[in-house]
Amino acid sequence: MRSPITTREAKRNFVSPYSRWHRKDALPSELNGTLACQRLREPLFEPAILPGFKMQREDKIFTIGSCFARGVELALIGQKMDVLSKAAEFDSFQAMNGELELGFTNKYNTFSIYNELRWALNPAAEFPRQSLVDLGNGIFYDPHTNPALQLAGLEETIHRREIMQMVTRRISQCRVVIITLGLVEVWRDNIADVFINQLIPDLHNSYPDRYELHVTNFVENFSMLERIHALLSQFGHQDVQIVVTVSPVPLQATFSGEDVVIANTYSKSLLRAVAQEWAAAHKNVHYFPSYEIVQNSDRKLTWEEDMRHVKGNVVQHIMSLFLRNYCSGLPVTSSKLCASPNPVPPGIGPGKTTISWSSHGTPDAAIYVSWGGIEEALFAGGSHGSKEASWIETGATYEFSLYTDRDRNSPLARISVTRPPAASVISRNRDGVKSARFPSQTRSE
Repeated sequence: MRSPITTREAKRNFVSPYSRWHRKDALPSELNGTLACQRLREPLFEPAILPGFKMQREDKIFTIGSCFARGVELALIGQKMDVLSKAAEFDSFQAMNGELELGFTNKYNTFSIYNELRWALNPAAEFPRQSLVDLGNGIFYDPHTNPALQLAGLEETIHRREIMQMVTRRISQCRVVIITLGLVEVWRDNIADVFINQLIPDLHNSYPDRYELHVTNFVENFSMLERIHALLSQFGHQDVQIVVTVSPVPLQATFSGEDVVIANTYSKSLLRAVAQEWAAAHKNVHYFPSYEIVQNSDRKLTWEEDMRHVKGNVVQHIMSLFLRNYCSGLPVTSSKLCASPNPVPPGIGPGKTTISWSSHGTPDAAIYVSWGGIEEALFAGGSHGSKEASWIETGATYEFSLYTDRDRNSPLARISVTRPPAASVISRNRDGVKSARFPSQTRSE
């Protein structure tokens, strides 16, 4: 069970510019808005992300899980990161069906992820050779892999298995482990008494009594993730950081008897909830919202014609967000600055607008404001927040600027606020320099 949130923490969370779906006086189509009703109009959705750690250049990384893990691998390799799950030993493996080179390493369910780690890391755990399937004519299938791998004889199948476990064992060297969750429909081998990764077509017809389908639930999947955490805590890096995400790729087909769309909704929503609960249970587990990015982006831009595979530019968008958030030295994912309403409606007396900002990854961020050629003055500070400006005069243009800190060396965003059409109110300080004066605000240090 999660720890309760105090009233103070809840109030601090509530003022985040990303905490609201809609505000009555907001313009839904406002550019760079932070309300959900504004951001969901953008072609590619960009959520607010608060990374719990930063990857360093010297970090070793291991990815494991569904096919989406391969996209993460390629993005990290493109950044010259040391990704141990892509090993030279795999170069001799022959892939088929147009799959990515490492498609045979995909692990589609939490049970197969746990099994692979257990066999590689725990000296007391043995791979169940009786789970290998004799397909006839001297050909065998390892159901803990993916049929993207060219089938082979028993000796070669066992040799490949040994190489895969040797490579997986390198996860113990990795400070960063990235896990992508895929499915909740899992086949169990009754003969070997083990859950498998995938059943190739017609195998359940050839062996009608050997396999049974389990549509796994929340408790079963959470239990597997807890076992994975225990394994990595015992045999992994002393400062292991785990990033968990849910693959947006839907089910190819379902054996549950449900409409495949309904079955997919159950599968993804369950895994999404499990991932959140797992991240809440451990300080070194962090959730990354790849699923939400895809589901809340423009469908025409997101999906290939089969409505199953995510287009390359969207994958690049997701990987860009991941790298910017989690790779040390890269800019923050998004720095947003907005005013609502803007322009400020005309009326009697000073007008009001609410300035909202977000610059995750820069805790000392600062907002400065100026108008009419005056010197910038500090308006607010912090990585995110909202604050009312209640002194907007008719006819003035106010320039609000977001910086990484109060030294103002690195600007992040800028916005102009107007209320046509008259003059602004300014004052002069003791040195004769024009400066802004805000009612109810003390002079900045």
